Amino acid sequence: MRQHTGTLLLITASFLMVLAFGLAFYWVPPAKEFAERYGNGHIAKLIFVHVPLAIVSFVAFTTAAGFGVAYLLTRDRRWDALGQATVEVGWLYAVLATATGAYFSRLAWGEWWSWDPRQTTMFLVLLTYTAYLLVREAIDDSDRRAAVSAVYAVLGAIASVFLYWVVPYLPTVIQASAHPSGIIAKGGLDFAYRTVLRLSLLGFLLVCIQLVRLRAAITLLKWRQQMAALYRGEA
Repeated sequence: MRQHTGTLLLITASFLMVLAFGLAFYWVPPAKEFAERYGNGHIAKLIFVHVPLAIVSFVAFTTAAGFGVAYLLTRDRRWDALGQATVEVGWLYAVLATATGAYFSRLAWGEWWSWDPRQTTMFLVLLTYTAYLLVREAIDDSDRRAAVSAVYAVLGAIASVFLYWVVPYLPTVIQASAHPSGIIAKGGLDFAYRTVLRLSLLGFLLVCIQLVRLRAAITLLKWRQQMAALYRGEA
């Protein structure tokens, strides 16, 4: 059943991604607002990668907090494995979102990194979850590692809410930022952009889910092997 679910996720995600990028190349026109502001309407198409990566990374981090709470309540190792996997995949998505954002910055403003408020908050998110990964690896006792990771995931999710959805929308921050989120928020993208963006978002989300499933399964398998070895007196 799990194998069939994974196959279905991959097939659906592949179809959505191929469809989204095909439409992006052959159907979606250059964005007039981006052409007027940055001199190149085609760079708006980066949102089909950058925005889904950023949104799904946030979804992953907040979901990891839910897994953390579940572990603290039940002490079930499956929740710990899912929490770890979700943070790792979310961290990867955040890295890629940062990289694509830097590429947009290079095309739009002529520099890879300008410490724009949006770039800065994403950098802080990466630091937060890089610390999670380092702290987790530094703890030898598996039960203590799982408990600390669960608490950290909850605290990290609280920080993520502020860094993703509160700080960037403060009036002073909006004035200081050159990020094109204002164009998107004000409906500056037409039907074609909104349609492809939703397809891409769903595709990236399904890929994330499958990656989490695979990573959690590997983690659980290793833990069970270690427990079996301890039971046999081999470790």
